[in-house]
Amino acid sequence: MSESKQPVLSRTQTSADYGSTLRTDTPRRPTFIPIESPRRYSKMAHGSLSGHEAENRLQRLEYFLNVLNQMCIGFITIYISYLTLRTGLSGTGLHAWLVTIGFSFFMAEGVMIHYGGNVLTNGYKRQTKTTIHWVLLTLGGGCGAAGALIKMIQKGFLLQSTHGRLGMTAFVLCILAMSSGLAALFSSRIKKLITPLLNKTFHNFLGFACFVIALVTQYYGYQTGYFKSRSETDFQILMKCLTLISLVLSSYGPMKALYQKCKNISQQF
Repeated sequence: MSESKQPVLSRTQTSADYGSTLRTDTPRRPTFIPIESPRRYSKMAHGSLSGHEAENRLQRLEYFLNVLNQMCIGFITIYISYLTLRTGLSGTGLHAWLVTIGFSFFMAEGVMIHYGGNVLTNGYKRQTKTTIHWVLLTLGGGCGAAGALIKMIQKGFLLQSTHGRLGMTAFVLCILAMSSGLAALFSSRIKKLITPLLNKTFHNFLGFACFVIALVTQYYGYQTGYFKSRSETDFQILMKCLTLISLVLSSYGPMKALYQKCKNISQQF
Protein backbone atom coordinates (compact mmCIF):
# COMPACT_ATOMS: atom_id res chain seq x y z
CA MET A 1 0.00 0.00 0.00
CA SER A 2 1.45 3.33 -0.96
CA GLU A 3 2.40 5.84 1.65
CA SER A 4 0.27 8.94 1.96
CA LYS A 5 1.95 11.93 0.47
CA GLN A 6 2.56 14.89 2.78
CA PRO A 7 2.33 18.33 1.30
CA VAL A 8 5.68 19.89 0.59
CA LEU A 9 6.07 23.43 1.79
CA SER A 10 8.54 25.65 0.01
CA ARG A 11 10.36 28.36 1.87
CA THR A 12 10.10 30.61 -1.11
CA GLN A 13 6.39 30.19 -1.43
CA THR A 14 4.26 32.95 0.01
CA SER A 15 0.99 32.03 1.55
CA ALA A 16 -1.94 34.19 2.46
CA ASP A 17 -4.40 33.45 5.20
CA TYR A 18 -7.74 34.70 3.97
CA GLY A 19 -9.59 33.51 6.96
CA SER A 20 -7.62 35.36 9.58
CA THR A 21 -9.22 38.35 11.22
CA LEU A 22 -5.95 39.74 12.54
CA ARG A 23 -4.39 42.74 10.70
CA THR A 24 -0.68 42.78 10.25
CA ASP A 25 -0.32 46.50 9.47
CA THR A 26 0.16 49.03 12.22
CA PRO A 27 -3.02 50.93 13.03
CA ARG A 28 -2.98 54.72 12.43
CA ARG A 29 -2.71 56.78 15.49
CA PRO A 30 -4.87 59.86 15.76
CA THR A 31 -3.07 63.17 15.63
CA PHE A 32 -4.02 65.70 18.24
CA ILE A 33 -3.50 69.49 18.01
CA PRO A 34 -2.06 70.89 21.22
CA ILE A 35 -4.44 73.21 22.98
CA GLU A 36 -1.60 75.51 24.05
CA SER A 37 -0.68 76.53 20.51
CA PRO A 38 -3.70 78.75 19.80
CA ARG A 39 -3.36 80.33 23.21
CA ARG A 40 0.30 81.17 22.75
CA TYR A 41 -0.34 82.59 19.30
CA SER A 42 -3.20 84.69 20.54
CA LYS A 43 -1.09 86.05 23.39
CA MET A 44 1.77 87.04 21.08
CA ALA A 45 -0.63 88.68 18.64
CA HIS A 46 -2.34 90.54 21.46
CA GLY A 47 0.96 91.82 22.85
CA SER A 48 2.13 92.91 19.42
CA LEU A 49 -1.16 94.64 18.78
CA SER A 50 -1.04 96.45 22.12
CA GLY A 51 2.50 97.71 21.42
CA HIS A 52 1.51 98.95 17.98
CA GLU A 53 -1.58 100.62 19.37
CA ALA A 54 0.43 102.32 22.11
CA GLU A 55 2.91 103.60 19.51
CA ASN A 56 0.07 105.01 17.41
CA ARG A 57 -1.40 106.75 20.43
CA LEU A 58 1.96 108.30 21.30
CA GLN A 59 2.38 109.47 17.71
CA ARG A 60 -1.10 111.01 17.70
CA LEU A 61 -0.29 112.77 20.99
CA GLU A 62 2.93 114.19 19.50
CA TYR A 63 1.00 115.41 16.45
CA PHE A 64 -1.58 117.08 18.67
CA LEU A 65 1.06 118.81 20.80
CA ASN A 66 2.87 119.96 17.67
CA VAL A 67 -0.33 121.47 16.27
CA LEU A 68 -0.87 123.21 19.61
CA ASN A 69 2.68 124.53 19.45
CA GLN A 70 2.19 125.81 15.92
CA MET A 71 -0.92 127.68 17.10
CA CYS A 72 1.05 129.29 19.96
CA ILE A 73 3.88 130.31 17.63
CA GLY A 74 1.43 131.71 15.09
CA PHE A 75 -0.52 133.71 17.68
CA ILE A 76 2.62 135.25 19.22
CA THR A 77 4.07 136.16 15.82
CA ILE A 78 0.84 137.63 14.45
CA TYR A 79 0.06 139.69 17.55
CA ILE A 80 3.55 141.14 17.98
CA SER A 81 3.67 141.94 14.26
CA TYR A 82 0.30 143.67 14.52
CA LEU A 83 1.35 145.59 17.62
CA THR A 84 4.69 146.79 16.25
CA LEU A 85 3.44 147.56 12.75
CA ARG A 86 0.55 149.59 14.17
CA THR A 87 2.84 151.72 16.33
CA GLY A 88 5.62 151.95 13.75
CA LEU A 89 8.75 149.94 13.06
CA SER A 90 11.31 152.21 14.68
CA GLY A 91 13.41 151.97 17.80
CA THR A 92 11.98 149.51 20.31
CA GLY A 93 9.18 148.53 17.95
CA LEU A 94 11.67 147.37 15.32
CA HIS A 95 13.66 145.55 17.99
CA ALA A 96 10.57 143.71 19.27
CA TRP A 97 9.45 142.73 15.78
CA LEU A 98 12.85 141.46 14.65
CA VAL A 99 13.54 139.34 17.74
CA THR A 100 10.02 137.88 17.63
CA ILE A 101 10.24 137.01 13.95
CA GLY A 102 13.79 135.73 14.35
CA PHE A 103 13.66 133.72 17.57
CA SER A 104 10.00 132.94 18.26
CA PHE A 105 9.11 132.11 14.65
CA PHE A 106 12.04 131.23 12.36
CA MET A 107 14.26 129.65 15.00
CA ALA A 108 11.38 127.79 16.67
CA GLU A 109 10.38 126.28 13.34
CA GLY A 110 13.99 125.58 12.43
CA VAL A 111 14.84 123.57 15.53
CA MET A 112 11.77 121.36 14.98
CA ILE A 113 12.45 120.49 11.35
CA HIS A 114 13.96 117.04 12.01
CA TYR A 115 11.43 116.20 14.73
CA GLY A 116 9.31 113.21 13.69
CA GLY A 117 6.19 114.66 15.29
CA ASN A 118 6.28 117.83 13.18
CA VAL A 119 3.12 117.72 11.08
CA LEU A 120 4.47 120.31 8.63
CA THR A 121 7.66 118.48 7.59
CA ASN A 122 7.01 114.86 8.53
CA GLY A 123 6.64 113.73 4.91
CA TYR A 124 9.80 115.42 3.63
CA LYS A 125 13.08 113.65 2.92
CA ARG A 126 16.01 114.17 5.26
CA GLN A 127 17.98 116.22 2.71
CA THR A 128 15.00 118.51 2.19
CA LYS A 129 14.57 118.91 5.94
CA THR A 130 18.24 119.81 6.30
CA THR A 131 17.94 122.49 3.60
CA ILE A 132 14.86 124.01 5.25
CA HIS A 133 16.64 123.85 8.61
CA TRP A 134 19.58 125.89 7.34
CA VAL A 135 17.35 128.47 5.64
CA LEU A 136 15.12 129.00 8.68
CA LEU A 137 17.96 129.22 11.18
CA THR A 138 19.90 131.60 8.96
CA LEU A 139 16.87 133.89 8.74
CA GLY A 140 16.10 133.46 12.43
CA GLY A 141 19.66 134.07 13.59
CA GLY A 142 20.06 137.09 11.30
CA CYS A 143 16.78 138.74 12.36
CA GLY A 144 17.24 137.93 16.05
CA ALA A 145 20.84 139.15 16.19
CA ALA A 146 19.92 142.34 14.32
CA GLY A 147 17.03 143.04 16.68
CA ALA A 148 19.18 142.49 19.76
CA LEU A 149 21.97 144.65 18.32
CA ILE A 150 19.56 147.54 17.72
CA LYS A 151 18.56 147.58 21.39
CA MET A 152 22.14 147.24 22.60
CA ILE A 153 23.18 150.23 20.50
CA GLN A 154 20.24 152.25 21.90
CA LYS A 155 21.28 151.42 25.45
CA GLY A 156 24.97 151.94 24.76
CA PHE A 157 25.59 148.27 25.60
CA LEU A 158 24.76 149.09 29.25
CA LEU A 159 21.97 146.61 29.90
CA GLN A 160 21.03 146.39 33.60
CA SER A 161 17.66 144.63 33.46
CA THR A 162 17.14 140.86 33.36
CA HIS A 163 15.60 141.19 29.91
CA GLY A 164 18.60 143.12 28.63
CA ARG A 165 21.23 140.80 30.06
CA LEU A 166 19.49 137.71 28.75
CA GLY A 167 19.15 139.40 25.37
CA MET A 168 22.88 140.08 25.19
CA THR A 169 23.58 136.45 26.14
CA ALA A 170 21.23 135.26 23.41
CA PHE A 171 22.99 137.54 20.93
CA VAL A 172 26.42 136.09 21.76
CA LEU A 173 25.13 132.51 21.61
CA CYS A 174 23.41 133.24 18.32
CA ILE A 175 26.68 134.41 16.74
CA LEU A 176 28.50 131.36 18.10
CA ALA A 177 25.75 128.99 16.93
CA MET A 178 25.80 130.42 13.41
CA SER A 179 29.59 130.15 13.30
CA SER A 180 29.48 126.54 14.50
CA GLY A 181 26.78 125.91 11.93
CA LEU A 182 29.20 126.80 9.15
CA ALA A 183 31.71 124.41 10.68
CA ALA A 184 29.06 121.68 10.85
CA LEU A 185 28.20 122.32 7.21
CA PHE A 186 31.79 121.64 6.21
CA SER A 187 32.40 118.99 8.86
CA SER A 188 33.72 116.49 6.30
CA ARG A 189 36.56 118.88 5.36
CA ILE A 190 37.68 119.60 8.91
CA LYS A 191 37.24 116.08 10.26
CA LYS A 192 41.00 115.90 10.91
CA LEU A 193 40.61 118.58 13.59
CA ILE A 194 37.28 117.45 15.07
CA THR A 195 35.00 114.54 14.26
CA PRO A 196 31.71 115.37 12.47
CA LEU A 197 29.70 113.92 15.36
CA LEU A 198 31.37 116.15 17.95
CA ASN A 199 31.11 119.16 15.65
CA LYS A 200 27.38 118.69 15.02
CA THR A 201 26.70 117.94 18.69
CA PHE A 202 28.44 121.17 19.71
CA HIS A 203 26.45 123.09 17.10
CA ASN A 204 23.16 121.59 18.29
CA PHE A 205 23.99 122.44 21.89
CA LEU A 206 24.79 126.08 21.09
CA GLY A 207 21.72 126.48 18.91
CA PHE A 208 19.42 124.95 21.51
CA ALA A 209 20.92 127.07 24.30
CA CYS A 210 20.47 130.19 22.18
CA PHE A 211 16.83 129.30 21.48
CA VAL A 212 16.01 128.66 25.14
CA ILE A 213 17.60 131.89 26.38
CA ALA A 214 15.99 133.87 23.56
CA LEU A 215 12.51 132.60 24.50
CA VAL A 216 13.15 133.34 28.18
CA THR A 217 14.22 136.84 27.11
CA GLN A 218 10.95 137.14 25.19
CA TYR A 219 9.12 136.16 28.38
CA TYR A 220 10.73 139.00 30.35
CA GLY A 221 10.12 141.34 27.45
CA TYR A 222 6.41 141.35 28.26
CA GLN A 223 7.29 143.08 31.56
CA THR A 224 8.97 146.04 29.88
CA GLY A 225 7.38 149.45 29.62
CA TYR A 226 6.91 149.14 25.84
CA PHE A 227 4.59 146.16 26.16
CA LYS A 228 2.87 147.27 29.38
CA SER A 229 1.84 150.59 27.86
CA ARG A 230 0.25 148.84 24.86
CA SER A 231 -1.53 145.85 26.42
CA GLU A 232 -3.59 144.96 29.43
CA THR A 233 -2.38 142.87 32.37
CA ASP A 234 -4.47 139.82 31.42
CA PHE A 235 -3.02 139.86 27.94
CA GLN A 236 0.50 140.09 29.32
CA ILE A 237 -0.14 136.92 31.34
CA LEU A 238 -1.58 135.21 28.25
CA MET A 239 1.49 136.04 26.16
CA LYS A 240 3.80 134.78 28.91
CA CYS A 241 1.92 131.48 29.09
CA LEU A 242 1.94 131.03 25.31
CA THR A 243 5.67 131.76 25.16
CA LEU A 244 6.44 129.19 27.87
CA ILE A 245 4.23 126.58 26.19
CA SER A 246 5.98 127.20 22.89
CA LEU A 247 9.38 126.93 24.59
CA VAL A 248 8.56 123.57 26.22
CA LEU A 249 6.91 121.99 23.18
CA SER A 250 9.58 123.22 20.76
CA SER A 251 12.39 121.90 22.97
CA TYR A 252 11.28 118.25 22.96
CA GLY A 253 12.63 117.41 19.50
CA PRO A 254 16.04 119.13 19.91
CA MET A 255 16.55 117.60 23.37
CA LYS A 256 15.75 114.16 22.01
CA ALA A 257 18.24 114.59 19.14
CA LEU A 258 20.91 116.03 21.46
CA TYR A 259 20.50 113.11 23.85
CA GLN A 260 20.93 110.63 21.01
CA LYS A 261 24.12 112.36 19.83
CA CYS A 262 25.57 112.40 23.36
CA LYS A 263 24.73 108.72 23.67
CA ASN A 264 26.58 107.95 20.42
CA ILE A 265 29.59 109.96 21.63
CA SER A 266 29.70 108.02 24.90
CA GLN A 267 29.66 104.74 22.96
CA GLN A 268 32.56 105.84 20.77
CA PHE A 269 34.73 107.08 23.60
